[in-house]
Order: sequence, then C-alpha cells, then structure tokens
Amino acid sequence: MGVLQSILMLLIGLGLLNYGSDWFTLGNTKIAKYFKLSNFVIGATIVAFATSFPEIVTSLYATYAGLPIIAVGNALGSCIINIGFILGLCALISPLVVKQKSILRNSQIYLLYSLLLFILGYDGFNFIDGVILFFLLLGYIGYTLKKRDIVTEEDRNDRENVSIILAIILAIVGLISIFIGSKLFIDGVRNIAIFLGIPNKVVGFILVAFGTSLPEVAVSFSAIRRELSDIVIGNIIGSNMINIGCALALSSMIAYIPPTRFGLSIYILLVVLMVLFMNKGVILRLFGRCSNEYFKISRIEGLFLFMVYLVYVLVVTNVLRV
Repeated sequence: MGVLQSILMLLIGLGLLNYGSDWFTLGNTKIAKYFKLSNFVIGATIVAFATSFPEIVTSLYATYAGLPIIAVGNALGSCIINIGFILGLCALISPLVVKQKSILRNSQIYLLYSLLLFILGYDGFNFIDGVILFFLLLGYIGYTLKKRDIVTEEDRNDRENVSIILAIILAIVGLISIFIGSKLFIDGVRNIAIFLGIPNKVVGFILVAFGTSLPEVAVSFSAIRRELSDIVIGNIIGSNMINIGCALALSSMIAYIPPTRFGLSIYILLVVLMVLFMNKGVILRLFGRCSNEYFKISRIEGLFLFMVYLVYVLVVTNVLRV
C-alpha cells in the first residue's frame, strides 16, 4: 500500500474518531439522564465497557495464541496510558473539576483494587488470582450502580427532552465509528512507520498499547471539550478496572501470566498519584486548610502524570535505560 493511501487512511480514521467520539459521548449523556444515572456512573460502566472492548479481545486472543506476556502488557499498558497519557493530557487542556463525593469514594476503592492487583501479580497471575479480580470487579460495578448520585432538578427537566431511541442510535453509531476509525488510524500509522523504517519494537509498542486505547482517548478528549470532567474520570477508573477485572483476570484463568514488575510498579505509582491528586481536598480539610467541596486535578498535576508516562515509554523502548 502506498504512502498516500496510508496518509488518507490515517486522516479518515482521525475524522471518524473525532466525530464518533462526539456522538458516543452525547448519546451516553442523554441515556444517563433518561435512566437517572449520573455522568460518572455512565462513564464508569457503559462507556468503560465499550471503550475497553479492544483490550479485552486483544488480551484474550493473545493468551489463546500462547502469548500471555502480550496479554498482561496490553492490559497494564492500557491502564498506564489511561492515567499517564489521557488523564494527564486532559488535565493539561482543562483542569478536571468534579463535585460529586461518590467519585472520591470510587477512586479510593480503585486504589485498594490496584494495590491488591500489585500483591497478587508480583509473582505472576494464576487462575485463583483471576477469579478474585473478576468477582471483585462485579462487586464494584454493583456498588457503583447502587450508590449512584441523586439526579438534580435540572437533569429531571432535561429528561423530558430526551429521545431514548435517538440517544441509543447516536451512541451505537458513535461507537462503531470509533472502532472503524481506530482500525484505519492504526493501519495508516503502521504502514507509514514501515515506509519510514521505524523499528518494529517501537511500532509494536505504540500500536498494541496505544492502539487499543484509542477509544478511551477519543471519548475522553470529546468529554473534555464538552466540559464533562466526571465522564473523563469515570471512563478512566471504569476502563482500568475492566482492563484488570476482565482483560487481565480472564486471561489469567486461561493460562498463567508471568510477572511484569516494572509495569506493575509504574501503574501503582500512577494510581497513587491520581488518587492523591483527586483526594487532596479531603486531606486538606482534615487540617482545616481547605473548604472546597470539590476536587480538581490541575494542569501541573496533569503534566506530572504525563511525565511519568513519558519515562515509562522511554524505558520500555530502551531509549532510557534504568
């Protein structure tokens, strides 16, 4: 395939990702209001499952094909990208401000879940580890749905103007556009990389880790443009828990997954930083230093998360040796 065709594929893919993510985000926010769900809940469940589908399929197929290291690399790599790249850049574009206390509770649960992942996976993941992580994920989803936020009067008024059929169609068309756009974008980048002689190791790392995270990238950036910080946070937390509880856990039920301690360590570092940034208002209130009822991930904090991700990329690609 020629370079011009590859560039065209890349551009079409970017267009589909851009418009598809807008349709998907808009459709899901309308669905959330219709069913009296908060934007965070819809982001942490429906949006998270939809955008994590590539990671689940890729990891399960890699394990089935006898490549469990790719399965864990894809699942953990996507989680690292979600926090370091997506959340970091979103905060750089616009500080993430969310006023719902339930999001803080969910972030604390996510931290405990991630610490358990580190303990279980330090020497690799076996069948029992996968079962534990999978059923804890089901418990988290049930908790999130049960503890959903009270819908405001404004949301009740908006509900009257929502066509649920149109919202569902919009979400489905948007999701399909995202997946088609992801494939075209990945194929275009791969062909251009081959033409330019970029090493396969670097190309493979970018395509596998970043490629399967393109739906999260598209949806999160679309949500930021619409000033929907709660969907961004919900998508990141929900997607990461699904990557762990489905992609990684189900893969470890099929075959033993060897340890990847560096990846786990970077992941835990990013999770701790993210949760600390989100809960700093709670901590400061304990010492009487803050009266705000909301949390904010600032641009500086977003830059810090992105820099950790950048170091991770440099180490994995052997540009930086540690």
